[in-house]
Amino acid sequence: MSIWNDIQNKFHKGDVVVRLVLINLAVFILINIYLLVLYLTDTPTSNFLGKDLAMAASSSWHVLLHRPWSIVTHMFAHENFGHLLFNMIAIYFMGNLLKGMLGSKSVFTTYIMGGLSGFVLFFLFYNLSPKLHTEGGALVLGASAAAMAITCAAAAYAPRMQIFLFGAFKLELQWLAIFMVLLDLVSIRSGVNSGGHIGHIGGAIFGYLYATQIRKGNNMFVWFDKFIDRLKNLFSRRAKMKVSVNNARPKSDELFNLEKKERQQKVDTILDKIGRSGYDSLSKDEKEFLFKHSQK
Repeated sequence: MSIWNDIQNKFHKGDVVVRLVLINLAVFILINIYLLVLYLTDTPTSNFLGKDLAMAASSSWHVLLHRPWSIVTHMFAHENFGHLLFNMIAIYFMGNLLKGMLGSKSVFTTYIMGGLSGFVLFFLFYNLSPKLHTEGGALVLGASAAAMAITCAAAAYAPRMQIFLFGAFKLELQWLAIFMVLLDLVSIRSGVNSGGHIGHIGGAIFGYLYATQIRKGNNMFVWFDKFIDRLKNLFSRRAKMKVSVNNARPKSDELFNLEKKERQQKVDTILDKIGRSGYDSLSKDEKEFLFKHSQK
């Protein structure tokens, strides 16, 4: 029971990156328990994620209408351990980088919206392209599009930030993201997991647009953050009502715009420092300023 308690503590006390990894791992374990039961009872297991468990998302309108939940569940389900391992490594390391830049809420938003964007692009391509369209629909699953979105968001927000790939190769984030996108573009024509590679591109597009807009001071998904906060409040105790009085005078448009410009200049300076020396070179005040600015 101590192991189970440790897992529970890590989930409840861990940050959003740890929780996402644990959720994916738990789903993978449950899927494999189900597979084991099918094996022991000599039950066919072909297409079990798509047909039996209905967790994989389909490119078919008819299938999708019968299991709309698969639009979300597909980004938490994996077929094999190698698929899961690669995605979780990417989400853990790149997710922690993005969390340091934009905060925990942005990591969750990028994961969900990146996964959805990947599905939308997959759905469009498989319905509009004569080469890819199949009767009965193709299936897609896995957190790859979400992982790609997180990677590209981090690269778009701090393109010159340097990382050590596999602990040996020093590389700027922007080149890692560009290489991964090009690899997916080339792989689409191979005919092997073309839907997955298209989904990766969809996630990459979202990650890039999301982070570049935040750099400009525009968070287009504040509404999603508020929606998640409301959901969390439904499952937690409501805090006691507090009454506060704000006697501060409203700022003029000129002063507001000047302060906004100064904040953005400071953010750009910090990002340049990250590009030259890495995130760890920032002072505590610089990290706090970057975090607070990303939440606005």
